Amino acid sequence: MSRQTFPNFYDQPGCTVRNFRITGAGVLSSAGPGGLDGRGQNLCTISQAANVFTVTYLAAFGDVPYIFFQPSAGQANTIVNLLTNTAQGFTFECFKSDDHTTAIVNPNLDIHIDSYNTTSFVS
Repeated sequence: MSRQTFPNFYDQPGCTVRNFRITGAGVLSSAGPGGLDGRGQNLCTISQAANVFTVTYLAAFGDVPYIFFQPSAGQANTIVNLLTNTAQGFTFECFKSDDHTTAIVNPNLDIHIDSYNTTSFVS
């Protein structure tokens, strides 16, 4: 059997699913592709000030997306605090999960984003 992908079917119109990885050590203070894998570079730019990261989408979503963070392999003891979330981008910060106060400046994260190209919905 060959590996094939087919369109996903959702109960709501215009759903999009995006996944990408951030390597924190590669993120710069000015917005750009640094620290993003290839999928991320095609979706957004990223910048960092201290432990606060700003992600800006290259093209805005039609509605505010649902964002899920997962520490990448080897990134233990990490919690992500989503600060802002809009159709144009989001900001987040990371802390050590054992004390919730020690900032993590170079987190490695896997990001999953679900959004829609419209604010309309079917009920």
